[in-house]
Amino acid sequence: MLRETFVIICRNWTVYLTVVVVLIALAIFDEHSGRTTSGGATSFVWSYIAMCVQGAVIHSETFSEAGKRSGFARSFPYFLKTAALLLAAIVISLPVFLVFPVAKGMSAGVFVFVATALIAYVLVLSLLGTWPTSNITGQGTSLVDALRRGTVRFFPTFGRLFVAIVLPLVLAVLLILVVSQFETSALLLVDGNPNILMLAVSAAAVFLQAASVSYVAVVLARVYISGERDSQEFGRAMA
Repeated sequence: MLRETFVIICRNWTVYLTVVVVLIALAIFDEHSGRTTSGGATSFVWSYIAMCVQGAVIHSETFSEAGKRSGFARSFPYFLKTAALLLAAIVISLPVFLVFPVAKGMSAGVFVFVATALIAYVLVLSLLGTWPTSNITGQGTSLVDALRRGTVRFFPTFGRLFVAIVLPLVLAVLLILVVSQFETSALLLVDGNPNILMLAVSAAAVFLQAASVSYVAVVLARVYISGERDSQEFGRAMA
């Protein structure tokens, strides 16, 4: 699946390059304006990439062809279901938030809450992650269907998703720690001029995130195909 992920990235490299440029531009805008308004746009971008990757896996198509096949009628529910799964992971993590209230200076509480939220998200994706995927074909679209597919291959899926989500975060943190050894500003723009080092680090972090999202999408697409390949309706949807 890792090889398949990088094949998809290489075949659609212009899309990934555009994503890196757009997200860096949004980060610069947030930094310049002093706001954090790009969160929704960033989430949409990652959902779109995941949908395109899964469409490419299921139908053996390019991103452009997969996007045209899905259309708005299937894309919009995909985004809603993706947001619902993220919200479910946050809700599951709320008890930890209550036990370790995240207050200023409470780094331990923040770490525990974030770690719990990540594990909860991986758990939710492992069990129900094919729920949005089903909208690409329109087959097996219920939560019950998603749970059926998820429980069959839960443990290998959980392991793959955990590594795929956590490893890029660890690498990004290590990269930031290395850069922090240099006497440079953490800002992307310094006195109106681009901070080349931080821009390069940010671009690398965005690409790692893109690779992570793509691998997770491939894994869930394969779980979906495995769970639905014997269905006659799925066969007709693939045609």
